[in-house]
Amino acid sequence: VVKLVKVGPFLLTAAFFTYPAVYVISDIMTEIYGYRLSMKAIWANFAAQALMSAVLAFATWLSGTDNAINDAMKTLFSSTWRIVIGSLAAYWVGDWMNSAILSKMKVAQKGKWFFLRAMGSSLPAHFVDTTLFNIVAFLGVWTTGDIVRNALSESSLATVYELALFPVTFLVVKLWKRIEGIDVFDEGISYAPF
Repeated sequence: VVKLVKVGPFLLTAAFFTYPAVYVISDIMTEIYGYRLSMKAIWANFAAQALMSAVLAFATWLSGTDNAINDAMKTLFSSTWRIVIGSLAAYWVGDWMNSAILSKMKVAQKGKWFFLRAMGSSLPAHFVDTTLFNIVAFLGVWTTGDIVRNALSESSLATVYELALFPVTFLVVKLWKRIEGIDVFDEGISYAPF
């Protein structure tokens, strides 16, 4: 996240190249198994990310015998708590939003038009995710213009990324539903995230 990459006119974090895949996986899980199972996966991933952040912080804090390794670990694994909190909050809120919207759209569309659900849930979720992360992690560090530019760049490009992967997503969902013999519709459920 702390490494910025310029791709044409876009200012991106290096994390951009992996985080949209989380939304693809979330779309697949919510489409097949429903909102409740997807929320369990979101909470499990959130806990794993928090634990990994704590483990890396602890390992970096430990005084090692080799200064070169200590310095390299500090360079690679040190994150400000703002970045950690921003990442965790953005992931949790964005993925929850994505799953809830997709689930509600599936019921409203009676299971038709998966493409519209996948894109319609991801577009606002990507925007909220990147905006929340940028505000928490970089407010006061970056200019407001850089925060806005990064949020718009990453959320737009994440949606394009997901659009490019949609043919694969569609085939996985179709095959998985057939193999599992399941297609959950979340009628009359609570969308409370807890």
